Amino acid sequence: MADRLLELTGTVSTRQMKEQLLDSNPIERERGITIKLAPVTMKYKDPSGSYILNLIDTPGHVDFNYEVERALQACEAAILLIDATKGVQAQTIANLRLAKKQNLTVIPAINKIDSPLSNVSASTKQLQSLLGDDYIEPTLISAKTGENVDKLLEVVIKLCPPPETSTSDKPLKALVFNSIYHPHLGAIAFVRLFQGSINKNIPLKFLSSNIKFTPAEFGTFTPGRTPQDTLTSGDVGYIVTGFKDIRLIKVGDTITLNQKEAIQSLPGYREIKPNVYQDIFPTDNSKYHDLLDALEKLKLNDSSLTTEPTSSLVLGQGVKVGFLGLLHAEVVTERLEREFDVPVIGISPTVEYRADLKTGETVSFSSASTFPDPSKVKTTLEPFATVQIITPEEYLGAVMNLAQNIRGQLLEMTYLDKLVQLNYSIPLIEVITSLHDQLKSVSSGFASLDYQLSGWQPAKLVKLSVLLNHDEFEPFSLICIESEAQAKAKNLSKKLKEAIPRQQFEVPIQVALGGKIIARETVRSFRKDVTAKLYGGDATRRKKLLEKQKKGKKRMKQFGSVQLPQEAFLATLK
Repeated sequence: MADRLLELTGTVSTRQMKEQLLDSNPIERERGITIKLAPVTMKYKDPSGSYILNLIDTPGHVDFNYEVERALQACEAAILLIDATKGVQAQTIANLRLAKKQNLTVIPAINKIDSPLSNVSASTKQLQSLLGDDYIEPTLISAKTGENVDKLLEVVIKLCPPPETSTSDKPLKALVFNSIYHPHLGAIAFVRLFQGSINKNIPLKFLSSNIKFTPAEFGTFTPGRTPQDTLTSGDVGYIVTGFKDIRLIKVGDTITLNQKEAIQSLPGYREIKPNVYQDIFPTDNSKYHDLLDALEKLKLNDSSLTTEPTSSLVLGQGVKVGFLGLLHAEVVTERLEREFDVPVIGISPTVEYRADLKTGETVSFSSASTFPDPSKVKTTLEPFATVQIITPEEYLGAVMNLAQNIRGQLLEMTYLDKLVQLNYSIPLIEVITSLHDQLKSVSSGFASLDYQLSGWQPAKLVKLSVLLNHDEFEPFSLICIESEAQAKAKNLSKKLKEAIPRQQFEVPIQVALGGKIIARETVRSFRKDVTAKLYGGDATRRKKLLEKQKKGKKRMKQFGSVQLPQEAFLATLK
């Protein structure tokens, strides 16, 4: 739809036009999704007058929720786009709530009306249930063919309130709603001016960090960077800061003039923290430093990424990376392979837990290796998420059964025509490891979900330790709920038995909770037939040889080390 608006307003010529013009990354074009938001200033003339329209094309996925929230704060209105072939989805409701929270004018539109699978009447009924008293007649469009997009633009001009221009004489207040890194210009802040103006050679500062700078360049997007002599209240554009570290620019921060006058920052700013952690290892460990360099380059354009070194006895050196969610992790690992030629192995994702110690201190941990000493722990806590699931009513029973099996608590159930909206409180670890994969399976792909962190709740977390040949093997240890420990231990020991090859000596696999063994499997040893060379004779000779072999096996078991191939490690942990 953004492409059609750019064509309609003449912002981009037909010669320069290509599909998903505002999506700069090849992965976005291949998947048909938006990962990074993109603003553009469009000038439009019609019989009623001339207009300047600032469009921000935002991601819809839950992983980029904060980015969407800040982008909405920069706007006066939002187009609520419904897919006529799928109807209302969980992300639709989540983003609608964000728009209402910012008191934006919501302009509904139903897309893909040209598709043979479209069901416009069902989508309209769902929209009526969703908007309630705020319902207005949606514009029926086809972003593919351009049908009725001009009518949608007329509705936007009619309903979208213009920004206040009387604030131009007040002190500068500009919201930072995004940032990118340019190899020559440095960090560039995307801004929306709410009051005041920006002129050349005027020093500015960030309110939250008090970092001062003089902009090297500023301007608007058309959709490329177009320098301007001034930006005034209501404008959406960019400021070239010249910083070599993009993390100095905080999304949601306020830019103002570098003066002593006290200025109140714009509301809504908060630090972005990772929701999911994943250990990433290069498939070829000689490329470890290439992996570090690649991640540093990705962090230049993505300040939400966090990294710290880690290591594995089998996989060698790697990096523990913090992501906003599973899609974010998937995109980053794909970019590592495509753009930097560093194929990687990602170990099972995990989340951050907390523990209140008896000393009064609170510690955070995200892996079994950093689990605090149980004797010093007073309470352990795990993050919970409020999950919104939209499903056709024929799959309601299967979806509710799935949510119940992963410790979900039903908060609310609402019917939207033939769709059902379910609100659950579910542990975050279950959302990222179980719900994402299983929901599509139980609903034949028709259900959708959205989630947001809701806080921390006490949970009896325990560490399961794995002993191979009576020696603890840390990489196989895991964190789980005490009530699930027995089942997890049995499952883990069985998977290890299948994955670990037979040795020359018997290998006991034990899973311990504290000092107690709660599951055991045994990998039987190879038996070398030492009696093969005997042909007849006294039976005692055969017994003597077998006893001698038994003593050798016992000694080997005592001093031998278990050989673990990489395939066994991955089969268990991936």
